[in-house]
Formats: sequence, structure tokens, C-alpha cells
Amino acid sequence: MGFSGLREFIELLDREGELARVRVPVDLDQELGAVCVTSLRGRGPALLFERPGGKDIPIFINALASRKRYALAMQCDQQEVHREWNRRVSQPLPPVPVDSGPCHEVILQGDDINILELPAPRLNSLDGGAFLTLCCHHTRDPVAGFRNVGIYRNQVHGPRTLGILSGPYTNFMLQHRKAPTEPFPIAIAIGVDPRLVMAASCPFPFGVDELAMAGALRGKPFEVVQCKSVPLLVPADAELVLEGYLKPDEKQEEGPFGEFTGHYGGLKMPRPTIHVTALTRRKNPILHLAYQGAPPHETDVLTAVGKESEILRNISLAGVKAVHLTEGGCGVFHVVVAIDKLYEGYGKMVGLAVFGSPSGRHIKQVTVVDDDVDPFDPAAVEWAVATRVQPHRDIEIMNGLTGIFLDPSLPKEEQEGPARTSKILIDATRYDAKSFPPVCLPAREMMAKVEKDWEQYGIGKPTGNKH
Repeated sequence: MGFSGLREFIELLDREGELARVRVPVDLDQELGAVCVTSLRGRGPALLFERPGGKDIPIFINALASRKRYALAMQCDQQEVHREWNRRVSQPLPPVPVDSGPCHEVILQGDDINILELPAPRLNSLDGGAFLTLCCHHTRDPVAGFRNVGIYRNQVHGPRTLGILSGPYTNFMLQHRKAPTEPFPIAIAIGVDPRLVMAASCPFPFGVDELAMAGALRGKPFEVVQCKSVPLLVPADAELVLEGYLKPDEKQEEGPFGEFTGHYGGLKMPRPTIHVTALTRRKNPILHLAYQGAPPHETDVLTAVGKESEILRNISLAGVKAVHLTEGGCGVFHVVVAIDKLYEGYGKMVGLAVFGSPSGRHIKQVTVVDDDVDPFDPAAVEWAVATRVQPHRDIEIMNGLTGIFLDPSLPKEEQEGPARTSKILIDATRYDAKSFPPVCLPAREMMAKVEKDWEQYGIGKPTGNKH
């Protein structure tokens, strides 16, 4: 059941009943977005729009919007995703250069380039124009020389110009800051193997090669080819590549755009422009995008699972059992950590370690629970907070920490600048556990017996939780 590349992943989803093909033409101005929202709310499959805007370039979207599909991309059971992630990324597999690949079947340069021919949608009603999402931006540090791959939104400004939104704390901007007045080469790969999208969505430490991590995730190095107009390497099997230069002194109005928070994020303002110098693609490319809006959506899963795995990998404290970046927290803002509490104060120690990890930069709330609480069950987590927390004792609020400028609760000056935020740590573990009132349940042996014999009761499959 292994696969390589986006097209084989689409075939895998089709075989698994996790893909729906939309064969009727769908308007690019909000109709496609409305279909995505309706399907996401119904926990629907990945979608392949075969005639978006009446064009011949299909749009593949909502691909990793469920943990089941994420596990299919990882080629492992859902329960094994975190363990497999950490096992694999411990042995990065750097990419292998090759002479040619499908992404160079068609090569357009100069006046032959017309990005407006791509079916870039306007997903939500107040979006400032058409946007490309899920774009893997390949860059190279101008001093140290290491690669970086990150995902950022791109507004289509014209036939050969794109906008970009990237926070000052991103690895992309940390690279660009080393040569801020020079044209900065970029190669935007769209329609790549989903393991690269997963790696590019994860906040690895500055200097880590996402292409090598993506190779580790799929157990095979990526083949890369030299771009035609910029000194960068891109996946040979990408569906489409936009090459160009970021010119920071040339800015255009970018935004607004409905973001993964469910609100408009990144205020409309002049932002750097990417001048496209080459467009290379397959003969019949597929445009891989992601819907952005209020949860549930793909970002909930795509950003959450990698961060959960990295938190488990980077925190060396004993007793951390499970980590969950919640759906209601947009897969970014709220993390629940289940622990075996070693002593009083240990819950807060674990919470602070989460905030201090590379994946903790965007997190605004950490809730720590005992290991008898399922961190993936919102009702169980709320129960723990309601029954095990004394606010004066168990809640800490910290100020002036780095957040994310797309947080709609930040004041305008922080959204435009350093995105400093306050953060909250809730220790929802039992205080003085030995004397804490016991949880009321039938005896463990009886619970196990009923679970074993469940079918005889004729009730249907149980959902259940740990509390």
C-alpha cells in the first residue's frame, strides 16, 4: 500500500473511500469554498474538483483534514503516528539531485508566464482576491547556505507577480534578514508528496532541512532538480513550480484573507512582492490547495500532528503520556498534555517545557491533565478543569511572549509587529492525589468484561473516553 508522490496518494485515498470527485464545474469565487466548508463540517473526504472555474487544471483540497488520512499518508496506524514520526525524523534522508523530472515537462519563462491562467480561488467572501495556499516555499540561507521549506499564502497580483505573508519569526524571514536589501530567490512548489507538506508545516528549529525530514517521513530521499531561473532545488515530481525573486523594496497591497483562525488575519497592507521568472509544470498538473477558515479544516490536523510529535520528541521530562493540539484551538493555540504526575508542581513544569519547545512558540494555552483523562476528548478535559482546578493555585498567566501575528485577539500594533502575547498555563492535575476524591466508576474488572462482551447488548459501537 506504499505510495510515492501526490498522484499515488490521490489514488490511495480513492481506494480507501477517502476521496470524492466533483465533476461539475464549480465557480472559483466562493462556490468552491462553500463546498469545502460544507464537506468539512460533515467530516467529508478529500475533494478533487475536476473542472474548477471551467478550467482543465483540477484542484485537490482537504487532503489531510482528518487524522485517518494523515495516518494513511504516514503509512501507519493512527495510534502509531507520533511514535513513527519521531522514529523516522531521527534519521534524516537528504534529497538526491537528478537531471530531470516531471515538473519540467513544460517550461515557461518571460512573457509566456501567466499565473492568472491557474484556477486560484477566492475562498471566502471578504478575501482581497485569489489566493494560492499550501505553497511550499523553497529558499536557501544566503550566508550559511542551508535549505528551508515553509508554507505561506500567496495572493495572485498579476500574470507574473505574487504577494506573500510571512511573520518576522519564521525561518523564511530569518534567512531573508541576512541579506535584506538583495533580491531573495524563491521557488514555490505546489502539488508535492504530502510528506513534504507535513514536514514544511512543522516548526523545526532554524537550520533543519525540511526536505531531509520529509525524506525520513516517507523512508526514501526526495529526488530534486535544479530550477531554471533561480539557484534552488525543488522536488522533481512536483505538479507545478513558480520560480522568482522576492524584492522587499517593491510592495503591493496584500490581503485580507480568511485564515485558519476562522477570522481575517494579516491586516491588508503593503507587503513584499515575488516577481516570477519561470513557471514549470507537468503537462497536466493538479493544483493542491487547502481551504482556510473556521475549524474544522485541514490546518487543524496538518499543523497539529507534527507539532504534537515534536513536543513529545523535544521534552525530556518523564511521565508525558500524550499530547493533543485541539481542533477548537485551530490546531495551533491550545495544547492538552496528559502526564503521570510525579510530584506537586510537576504539571506546571511540563507546561513550561511545552512553551519553551520549538513547537511552543504559537501555543497560547497549555492544559495539563492526569493520565486518566483522554486529552483528545474535549468533555474529559473540561471535566478535569472543572473538578481539579483552583484558579488561584493552578493557573499561571505569562506576558510579553512571542505568539503568532494571525491571532485575531492581538491588538493591531502587535499584529503588524512582533506579535507579543500573553499565555496561560492550567494545571488540571489532581492536587494531593492521595487524598483527592476517587473517580466513580464500576470496578475495572466489570468495565473490562462489559467492553469484551459489548456486542451482546445490541447497543452499537461505543465511543467512550477515559474519565
